[in-house]
Amino acid sequence: MIDTTALNRRRVRGVYRRLLLELLNNKSELFEIVAWALLDLLAWGLLASFIEQGEVALPLPIAFLIGSALLWAVMFRFQIGSSFSFLYEAWSGNALAMLASPVRPIEYFVGAIGFSLTVTVVQLSVMAGVAWFGFGFTLSSLGPAIVPFFGILALFGLAMSLTVLGLIFRYGHGANMLAWTLSGLLQPLSAVYYPVAILPGWAQAAAQALPTTHAFEGMRAVLAGQPLSMSRLGVAFGLDLVYLALGAWYASAGLRVLRARGYATRYAY
Repeated sequence: MIDTTALNRRRVRGVYRRLLLELLNNKSELFEIVAWALLDLLAWGLLASFIEQGEVALPLPIAFLIGSALLWAVMFRFQIGSSFSFLYEAWSGNALAMLASPVRPIEYFVGAIGFSLTVTVVQLSVMAGVAWFGFGFTLSSLGPAIVPFFGILALFGLAMSLTVLGLIFRYGHGANMLAWTLSGLLQPLSAVYYPVAILPGWAQAAAQALPTTHAFEGMRAVLAGQPLSMSRLGVAFGLDLVYLALGAWYASAGLRVLRARGYATRYAY
């Protein structure tokens, strides 16, 4: 397991600043963070407007779809941000220097998490602004429930990113594509834009094992005027802790294998 004792704050800040400066100097990545967020929100917002104008019998279509798009962005950006932290190092030729530095795995992971949180807040702010000005939807529609929903999705995104990092450490560049695709593979089972009830029976059972499913089902219930289910929140956070522990263990194990077997030479340029 990852040793969490005696975190060196200076090293954590160094990791955070290194990743942030890399991003700020990468104009194409900055453009993608904003552009994809806007395109995703506009696509679902315009679809919801079309459904509503067509007088289709669907309750609160704009709130359901835009709320789902905003919350899914939290999970996706957390997963992408933490996963890409090491890929930034590899693409910039700094991976070997980072691995040879005295920065411990937990310090690197904490710095990467801080970086992911910063990017997530920026992207969510942009999307929330467009949702407000363009479609009259505000996150305040969810009330205090937005906090646990945000936490559930952020923790699961972090767990997935740790899993991807473990795969990258173990299998190298061949696993890079998972940084983009893993969350997409889980999206159908997460019932982001539709209720779990429309899934086939076997898929409904699998969906219950994902904390994301409980978050989006809870969001739709709150928007429909129902009370927030504390039992659903408890199950979601419990699943988060299980996946987070497994992801941390796998990332740590992958890093040990990378160092022990000399896989770090894959990142020599």
